[in-house]
Formats: sequence, structure tokens, C-alpha cells
Amino acid sequence: MTYTNTTRAIAGALLLSAICFGPPALQAREPVAGPKVAAEHIVTTPLAGNPDKEIDIQIYTFPPESAVPWHIHRDAIEIEYALEGSIVLEEEGKPPYEIAEGTTNVLSPNVVHRGWNPSKTEPATLYVVRIKPKGAPLATIVPAPPKTAGAPAAGDYPEDN
Repeated sequence: MTYTNTTRAIAGALLLSAICFGPPALQAREPVAGPKVAAEHIVTTPLAGNPDKEIDIQIYTFPPESAVPWHIHRDAIEIEYALEGSIVLEEEGKPPYEIAEGTTNVLSPNVVHRGWNPSKTEPATLYVVRIKPKGAPLATIVPAPPKTAGAPAAGDYPEDN
């Protein structure tokens, strides 16, 4: 078999490419965020008898296999009620737990946590009430703790619609 200069050049380029970059299927990739969690703002109102606090109510819709990033609610109490489907909640230092349809969870202030929908086919909807400092942001994104469960890749924290 006779090799031309062009054949040698192509073979060399392919070999160099394989050495430098590896096979495409083996290249490291950043996790791709799943579907975006949506937030619907219902109301923000002053907390009666405490002018420094307010009540904020939202409905979060988690498409199948979606997640929010690790975050905290600074100095806010969060009360969650699963309207549809179920959410897995993970708090720093605790095993993940389910908030099933029709159940409630109360999250203490300043807890590092995240939530996700483990279903591959069904959305989940969460009704959330927060009692928080007046004018404070709803959430602050924080780095993931060292030990975490296998949640889907998170998108951005959902903005109000």
C-alpha cells in the first residue's frame, strides 16, 4: 500500500487530535442544567405586629428531573406544602427526605439546602410561605456542601414570573 503526503498528514492530524483531546465520548463535560424551575409570586405583605418582617408566598413548579441550586434564606422561616408530586429536600449534614403530595415541611432560618424533583415524567408543585426580614432577598446561592446526594444538575434559582 502506498501512502501519499496527504494521507500521512491526515493520519498525523487524527493521531495528534486523539492524543491531545481524547475520543469525543470520553472528554470531560460540565453537567448540563435540567429544566428550569419556575416561580409564581402570589403575595408579599407585612407581618402583622412586626414592621421589620414580611410574609412572602410563592408557588414553585419543578419539571421532571429539575433542581434548584444550594441556597439559604437568610433569617427566614420557610413553610413548604407539596400541592402536586413530590420534592426531595436536602439539608446540609442530613440525609435527603421527601416532601410528598399533601405534606408539609418547616425549614428553619439559615439552613443550607436544595430541592429537586426526582420524577422522570411528572412535575411537582410546591406552595411556599416565608416569614423573612422586610426587603431581604428570597434566597442567597451558596457553594454545595462536601457530601451531597445525586440530584439533577441545577439551573439558576427561579425568578418570579
